[in-house]
Amino acid sequence: MAAPFRHLFGPVPSRRLGRSLGLDLIPLKTCTQNCVFCQVAPTDALTAERREWVPTDEILAEWDHWKTSGGTEDIVTLSGSGEPTLHARFGEILRRVRRTGAPKTALFTNGTLLHLPEVRRGAAEADLVKITLSAPDEGTFRRLHRPASGITLANLVEGARLFRAEYPGTIWLEVMLLPGWNDSPAQLRALAALARTIRPDAIDLNTAIRPPLAGLRIPPLSPEALAAAAPLFDPPARVPPPPREPDYRLMPDDDLLRLLVRHPVSLDSVRRAYAAAPAGELPSRIARLRLRTEAGHLCAPAP
Repeated sequence: MAAPFRHLFGPVPSRRLGRSLGLDLIPLKTCTQNCVFCQVAPTDALTAERREWVPTDEILAEWDHWKTSGGTEDIVTLSGSGEPTLHARFGEILRRVRRTGAPKTALFTNGTLLHLPEVRRGAAEADLVKITLSAPDEGTFRRLHRPASGITLANLVEGARLFRAEYPGTIWLEVMLLPGWNDSPAQLRALAALARTIRPDAIDLNTAIRPPLAGLRIPPLSPEALAAAAPLFDPPARVPPPPREPDYRLMPDDDLLRLLVRHPVSLDSVRRAYAAAPAGELPSRIARLRLRTEAGHLCAPAP
């Protein structure tokens, strides 16, 4: 759907959620962490300050435009260019979109602010909350996530435990495993033990499938290694299938740019969509998109 959206993107085909419409509440790239595996960009605004980073009225106006123009989705997800719980009114946004036509809502969070009661109250407005837990100890947490001052693994885990005790909805944990960073047998056992104390409804094991853009080249963990780690967790972790990529060739330029800024993909993924296209069509389109933005990492080289 062609529209002047700045804060909405997608719908993105999600492996588990169907057509997921993203609401982006945070400027690129503002976050509580600068994770080595981040697919969006290096964090240049590393902060734990909660405020109205993007005007709430702008976000809700775009949502209203989407719905009145006939937009459809299976779920509305708060995610995108940074940590959504940094936005001081994210709970109000979740409540409003659910009341005005969203079938379901989800919050994708790194969990670093859940120790704050006001953040837990906001998160409770979502039908589903996905929390990232990828470090078994403070040292690994600091190396892997490179957090803002005052952000600790201890607070993350305690906040997630408190949220579980208060929240009747669905909690998923996402564990990002990277070879040589957090996948030793001892680290996996410790991660599984931490996850058990949070009592999630489901656990997903992921790895760096899309190209990390935080300055490091990190290979993915093999499917065999992910499958071997899954039974250590309780409940046993799920290993999601490879992501379904949209048909990039059919997407209007505006829609494709909004998607790729927040979900960069390898150039090989885009090439596959253009496999049957006339020679020169893909290079021509990449050149045209790059004229539209200075973000030269939109289509990153395959790792």
